[in-house]
Amino acid sequence: MTVIRNWKDVVPYIGHDFAIIWPIFRSVGWPNRPADESPLLGMDGITLHRMQGGQTGDYHDHAAQEQVYYILRGNGQMKLDGEIFDVKEGDAIHIPAKVMHQFINNSDDWCEHLLITADVPESGS
Repeated sequence: MTVIRNWKDVVPYIGHDFAIIWPIFRSVGWPNRPADESPLLGMDGITLHRMQGGQTGDYHDHAAQEQVYYILRGNGQMKLDGEIFDVKEGDAIHIPAKVMHQFINNSDDWCEHLLITADVPESGS
């Protein structure tokens, strides 16, 4: 089934402490989501995140998921396994499974990024 969704039609929620998240698409079988919201077979989700200036998300990892953050607007920092990197509009950040990560909006302006999440097999290590 082909699905076209506009992020403005999605009900947002607060996640990672201070981000406003629009879950544009989720994987098939995602709890409490109708089929047109969860059509993905090979990925876990595509979400739009917005974070107010001066806010910081939680520091966390994913055991069996890799992620790509694509910065759409604004700038900030990514903390990756304890090391901090400056990020800006147009940057794409690949985060492998089990890497601790945190988005930090150290500016005065809102930052907006697209987050693409895909399941990866656990390595057993």
